[in-house]
Amino acid sequence: MTWIDKLEKRFGNLAIQNLALYLVIGQVFVWTATWFKVLPLEIFYLNPVLVMKGEIWRVFTFMFVPPMTLHPIFLAFAWYIFWMMSQALEGQWGTFRYNLFIWLGVLFTILVSLLIPYYWYSNYYIELTVFFAFATLYPDFEFRIYFILPVKVKWLALISLVLLAMSFVQSPWPNRFVILVSLGNYFLFFGKDLYQIIYLRKRRVEHQKKVQETVEEAFHTCSNCGATDKSNPEREFRYRDGKGICSVCLDKEVGVS
Repeated sequence: MTWIDKLEKRFGNLAIQNLALYLVIGQVFVWTATWFKVLPLEIFYLNPVLVMKGEIWRVFTFMFVPPMTLHPIFLAFAWYIFWMMSQALEGQWGTFRYNLFIWLGVLFTILVSLLIPYYWYSNYYIELTVFFAFATLYPDFEFRIYFILPVKVKWLALISLVLLAMSFVQSPWPNRFVILVSLGNYFLFFGKDLYQIIYLRKRRVEHQKKVQETVEEAFHTCSNCGATDKSNPEREFRYRDGKGICSVCLDKEVGVS
């Protein structure tokens, strides 16, 4: 029984079915309130300094910060994609495990905000880990870019990973720490599988290298001059007292005698 199984056995009844739908509804509300200037978007971000000053709601409302796009069509499309991926994950894992994945993302975001408090935190990395999880489980699923060009999600995830790695390399260490910790829920769920993939790939490369070395290894070697059937394929080899001798060296011996 894994640690997730133990948690599910104890807290499974607390899981919220179709959690992604409620997250999307919350983001729609926040976007609407900020679009019509009823509320400023800044009051929804997580900032520990302001939380310590009494703005406790930020611990929860950062989950409802909408994606950073201004056009309503692309925003609606982003919400639909998040909901669709979440439905697939919840169908694959079950309600509790999907809930655990999301709440661990929330927990890691809050944790890193306490360690590095002078940042404004949203749900960006939580939704990014949902995307990476979906791409890991359904790598051949196709999205249509601009509703026309079909692209498999694994390639989109690879592009996102490259951009994330570039941001990691170019950022100062506090930002790097934020990236690593914020992806903690993905590493907890898929870390073992990623390790096995890397380990098996390494073993396969090592095996192929050994096979190649065996193929390239000489079968016959002259004990006199060191020529081999690989370096001098035109020569014939004979054996005497268990030692190989090539035709050139053999001819020299015959000529000397």
